[in-house]
Amino acid sequence: MDIFKKRLTTHTLDVIDLKLSNGRAFRIFRAVPKGDAPTGGFPALYMLDGNAAFDALTEELLAQVPSIAIFAVGYPTRLRFDVNHRSLDYTPSPDGKGPTQDPQRPGRQIGGAETFLALLEGEIRRVAETDLHIDERRRFLWGHSYGGLFALYTLLHRPSVFAGYAAISPSVWWARSYLELMEERAHFAGPRSVRLLVALGDHEQRSNETRPLVIEPAPATMGLIERLRRHDHLLVTSEVLEGHRHGETLAASLPLVFEWIAKMK
Repeated sequence: MDIFKKRLTTHTLDVIDLKLSNGRAFRIFRAVPKGDAPTGGFPALYMLDGNAAFDALTEELLAQVPSIAIFAVGYPTRLRFDVNHRSLDYTPSPDGKGPTQDPQRPGRQIGGAETFLALLEGEIRRVAETDLHIDERRRFLWGHSYGGLFALYTLLHRPSVFAGYAAISPSVWWARSYLELMEERAHFAGPRSVRLLVALGDHEQRSNETRPLVIEPAPATMGLIERLRRHDHLLVTSEVLEGHRHGETLAASLPLVFEWIAKMK
């Protein structure tokens, strides 16, 4: 990762390998502000697909957010994406029975989002925030593609886990009917509104058996955005990234997300 070759003035970088009692292993890439924590603590951004997310960070981006702690949660691999583990961890279980084999990709499992969420707000968080003063009111979650799906799942299932959610090109297609059911049941209440940022490209490609290749912002995601705007205590921001395809929105979203967080007090 090129960022580790830089001598940053704003953040200290390190990596923590975490082995859980159940045999699961994670790698946490951290960018910790060098300055003293404010009275309430540092805001914190948790990023999924941590290997790829941290690889997309630059010295210039981090300089824009000198007081934000970044915890990119990935896996112990040299690959940018661990396709098997992200498939398990970031997808919900529509039938509520937990992980099962992916019918479209034999050898992969799906449906482990509930278990991963418990780890994310439990042991992963405790290790990531070791010896740091973090503002519990300003924790945010970022995810791209399957990670964006997980961000939406967490928002609709347990909105209080984070103060805000950034769902980038979320894989709404994967669990569309399940998400719609969760929307109907979702309840946002509390002293502070929950915030949601959704960004997607206008050149994202989709195809299925009944229609040819389509290049446009995903209609299912655009519809989801409009429906979520109707919820009280949920503040929704959306952005269509012009000229961007699905994979390109990962890096392109980072300036938007950092600006979005920096504006919140």
